[in-house]
Amino acid sequence: MRLSLLVLLIPALAFAQEFQFHQELDSIPVWDGEYQMPAPWTGGYWRSSPTLADFNGDGLLDIVTGGAGTKLQSFTNIGTNNYPLFILDSPQFGDINCASLLGDLNPVFCNIDADGDQDLLIGTAGGIIQFYENIGSSTQPSFILAADTLRDENGVLVWCQHPACIDIDNDGDLDLLCGRYTGTIGYYLNVGNAQQYSFHLVTDQFEGINFGYQNDADPTFCDIDSDGDYDLFIGNKYGKIYFYRNDGTPQQYDFTLVSNNWFGIDVGDYASPEFCDIDGDGDYDLFIGKDNDLTYDIPGAMQYWENTGTPQVCNFVLRNQNYLTFDAGCSCEPDLCDIDLDGDLDLFFLTNSQLGWMENTGTNQNPEFTIRTFDLLELPPGSCDLGDLNGDQYPDLVTVNGWGGAITLWVNRVTPQNPTFVEFSSIDTDWILYEVSLGDLDADGDLDMIVGGEHSGGFGLLYYQNQGTPSSPNFVQVAQSLPGVTYNNTLNSSLVDFNLDGRIDLLIENNWEGAVYYYENIGSPQSMNFNLVTTNLLDTSLTLFLVDAADIDSDGKVDIFTGHYEGGMRFFRNVTGDSTAVLQPTKMRPRPSRATLSIGPNPSNPVTAISYQLSAVSLVNLSVYDISGRRVAQLVNGRQNPGEYNVSWNSSGKASGVYLIRLDAGQQRITQKVVVVK
Repeated sequence: MRLSLLVLLIPALAFAQEFQFHQELDSIPVWDGEYQMPAPWTGGYWRSSPTLADFNGDGLLDIVTGGAGTKLQSFTNIGTNNYPLFILDSPQFGDINCASLLGDLNPVFCNIDADGDQDLLIGTAGGIIQFYENIGSSTQPSFILAADTLRDENGVLVWCQHPACIDIDNDGDLDLLCGRYTGTIGYYLNVGNAQQYSFHLVTDQFEGINFGYQNDADPTFCDIDSDGDYDLFIGNKYGKIYFYRNDGTPQQYDFTLVSNNWFGIDVGDYASPEFCDIDGDGDYDLFIGKDNDLTYDIPGAMQYWENTGTPQVCNFVLRNQNYLTFDAGCSCEPDLCDIDLDGDLDLFFLTNSQLGWMENTGTNQNPEFTIRTFDLLELPPGSCDLGDLNGDQYPDLVTVNGWGGAITLWVNRVTPQNPTFVEFSSIDTDWILYEVSLGDLDADGDLDMIVGGEHSGGFGLLYYQNQGTPSSPNFVQVAQSLPGVTYNNTLNSSLVDFNLDGRIDLLIENNWEGAVYYYENIGSPQSMNFNLVTTNLLDTSLTLFLVDAADIDSDGKVDIFTGHYEGGMRFFRNVTGDSTAVLQPTKMRPRPSRATLSIGPNPSNPVTAISYQLSAVSLVNLSVYDISGRRVAQLVNGRQNPGEYNVSWNSSGKASGVYLIRLDAGQQRITQKVVVVK
């Protein structure tokens, strides 16, 4: 619910200054199973389109992803060849801003001029390709716009939404395959050379492939069966992947359609596949960009599928749906409450049709979220809020069906680790309803409710007073506006004690301007009266959906989470009065992990005792290798909290000799030798 956990009396002087918020992309960790997202609070993606390449020359594959916006985001790999670890390096890769384009940016790296570094092609929704030449080096890239509209040998525009750049005829230079929203692929042969491209249009319908108008063919190539030639994979509008096996040779391709729903993959909408060996095991793994334009029941901004097969025979297993950032799918609304009564705030999120939640597995001062479910409850499109409606201390749920005009109350069946909401009453209205919010507006000990609404072309902020009791609510509409509030067509608002003075204040979201208005309650706790303090409490210049606010870090200042149409959330920390705060988005830096490892006895027979210590939450892999580098035992593989751990390795059945015990903890690797004597 939008009441803060703490009610503190803060001197008015502390809030006399201008409010300041710091957008932070990674400072509150989010875990999806055993995986920690690199930058959970980016707001999500529309039509993510990843490309992987080593663009900083450290031997590790990095990620640049496009989407429906006008900027590319880059994620640098600071892990190892076997254990990637990505950080959000820049929200605007290479200072490249494609504001003049129509969005839907689809980047691809390729060494188009054979100078040893990665150049960049960007396909766009409008069908033009921009070419950015890397005039830096393989370790320090620097991109300049060399061609704002790529053209063929005759000066004709190369029309392309999804470029793929490969040497399709094995002649030593890169050719261009152009996926198009018409469902076809254009083939441009490079009739120049490796240093200076010159593209010749061979066909507008490569291999006769035609998915149909607006079905959006997104091609990529890789040698999936390790036979020396490129195979073809095409993502389409409906989230599926087509697989065409190359039965020809490296010099003369011959593609055969094997599957129109390869491995049963369905990412929702607009599948954008990209292959690479991200874990260094010699076979191709798969990343898939995606959207939720048509369906809302497949969350995530980008999927990672691990190849658990071999270089010759692949087998793909979905490991993660939110590989880069948190994304619930579409139009995300955040709602904070302490669902398990452990003293810290948990986070619920409502998309177009599903209610999900993250448990705060950190503390009230250092929050850390773990996703528990994306589909706790299926709901019609609308809004929700949480608060104790029946006096048992556990937060219950109120939802509104936007177009249906119904307000529904749900009771929590008191299962803290697995909340279960059961409908117990409803209120029918003839309004189109928007955001709902709970708060004790009359200071009588129970929760009242406001709902933004539209009726017969007019707008209102419906005030439902709870005329029941704390254990038996009875909501009665008593007004269509709140005193002092100028309310037009901005229909989303949140109740929160923003200045922590014991009175419920009001935040109103101006969705399209990306601003949040703050109305302070200057009345008494029993008789509200609102005064507009600022129209840019939070001026994000970003399209908002809904917001929620609470003191997430227990520092006596209310912070803000914003939901977005793209499906994700952003976090803004309240740093008012903090002169040391840097008022710019943070770049993610992983929390440092310092691990120690000790073994004994050494030599051993047959049991080796292993002890290690972690200073921070880490992804841990503890394995034993023989002297040739072959892994003979995996003892630990997963996320672990700070602390000391003791395990043992029994070498029975292993030959005498030298073995290596290796601990990978976050970015740190420790290896020790043990001699096994029989």
